[in-house]
Amino acid sequence: MSNRCIKILGIGNDIVKISRFTVNSENERFLKRAFHPVEIEKFKELKLQSQQNALQYLAGRWAAKESVYKAFKGIERAKLNFQNIRILSNSDGSPYVDLIENSLDLSKQLNVTDIHISISHDTDYAIANKSISIS
Repeated sequence: MSNRCIKILGIGNDIVKISRFTVNSENERFLKRAFHPVEIEKFKELKLQSQQNALQYLAGRWAAKESVYKAFKGIERAKLNFQNIRILSNSDGSPYVDLIENSLDLSKQLNVTDIHISISHDTDYAIANKSISIS
């Protein structure tokens, strides 16, 4: 175990009702405003297999983006638009945060070293928790 001291910049969480995305998932304008093209493509792939899984995916990603937003504790939130906060998956399916453009610039300015994320969903709700570490 490392003796490295980790400072937490912020912790965020969010919970959303999955059914809220039933109508919004059909709205291309909403999708493009809230999600990165990679996330939209994955949503559409999932939708071909299962509407419920696709809605859980969207709701989970939304909750994750909101939790990132909250974890930055109001610091220049204008730089944290949702399209620049991508929630992607590792090969084992676990989620990770990929910041791009203005969001990445902000994280570098703040010396962000790690963003830890957890997403869960059940029949009606999706929830995400996030912590942001700095050096």
